Formats: sequence, structure tokens, C-alpha cells
Amino acid sequence: MSFKANDSLTEQIAQYLGNKIVAGDIAAGARVQELRIAAELDVSRGSVREALLILQRRHLVDIYPRRGAIVSSINRDDVRELFELWFLLLEQVAVQLSQHWQNDDLAGFIEIMTELGEHHRKGDTEAFYHSGVSFLSLLYQHAGNRYTQQTLFDLLPQAQRSLYAILRAGKGQLDRTHAFLDDLLKAIIARDQAAIRQMVPEFGTAYSQLAQASAEALAQ
Repeated sequence: MSFKANDSLTEQIAQYLGNKIVAGDIAAGARVQELRIAAELDVSRGSVREALLILQRRHLVDIYPRRGAIVSSINRDDVRELFELWFLLLEQVAVQLSQHWQNDDLAGFIEIMTELGEHHRKGDTEAFYHSGVSFLSLLYQHAGNRYTQQTLFDLLPQAQRSLYAILRAGKGQLDRTHAFLDDLLKAIIARDQAAIRQMVPEFGTAYSQLAQASAEALAQ
């Protein structure tokens, strides 16, 4: 692992471990061993412990006295509760952006949608997933409320676990997700709040049901 000077060491460790959890390389219910991670990354145990506190805030690990950090579960109830809050806030942010965007605000979204379209055309699930996460991250920056924004960023890693599993389910889910993001951006550009308020909950419900049905795969 190579560290970047512009990010704190603990944040980089948190991202490293978080990516492994999202990809399923560290399974739900597994214990994260501080000493092994510290040796693997050549960092102090204290830095690893601080990184685990970040992951706890992001709902990827649970920390217990005398047991340490355990990778959080991702069962049907976890997925349902996550999606209920996630898409409620996502709708709020999309409406906020549709009300207040200025021309410079949209350039990044259009660029990412172009990338998504290309990845979709090629059937490149991995690249599509990463561009989709970039789309969400950019959208969250327009929350207009720091508490909403922080909550969404804290939910993002857990949401990524579901997204990763859903997109790996087949091309049909790639088609479905691309169409939703494309329609969402068009509604934001058109400042069509009614369309946003209709499409986001509908897609969220369908996506949640799909993720719940795949809960066993998500836990692997």
C-alpha cells in the first residue's frame, strides 16, 4: 500500500480496510486483527485502531470490549434499514441540487455520466461501479446541509457493499442502474422536482428488494 501525503494516515488505512470489506475480501462477522494489519501495512497499532473507529462511524465494523473490531453484518434487515434512510436522503439532495444548480455545478456530473455510458456499453462492471460511486460522492457535495452530507458520506461505504453485489448480479442490473442515474441527472437539469420525488423512492424500493434477496451473497 502506498500512502498519499494529502490524506491522513488513519484515513488511508480506513479506506484500505473499507475497500476490502466492500469487495468482500474481509467477510461479515470476521474479526479485524489490529496487530496483523499494523504489520501488513507497516504502521502503528494505534493508527490501525484510529482507522477502525472511522470504519465504525461508517457502519463497516462494530467494536466490542475485549473482542475488538468485527466486520458489520449485511443481512436482509441491515439492507432494508440502510436503503430506507439512504434513498430518503438521496431524494432530498437531488431536489436540493435541482433547485439551486448553476452551470458550473453540472459539468462534473455530465463527465461522469459519459464515463458511465462508456463502461455500460463495454459491460465493464468494475469501472461502472467506481464511476457510480464518484457520481454519488459528487451529488452528496450539493446536499446544502452539512449534517445530511456527513450522514450520506458515512453511509456510502455500507451502501457500496450493496451496490457492488447488485452490479455483479448481471448486465440487467447494469442497465437498470445506468438508466436510473441518466434519468435522475436529466430531471435535475430540468429542475423537475416532481419527477425526482417519484423516481428516487421507486428505484430505492426496487433496489432494496433486490439487495435483500441477495443478502446471503452480500455476506460472503
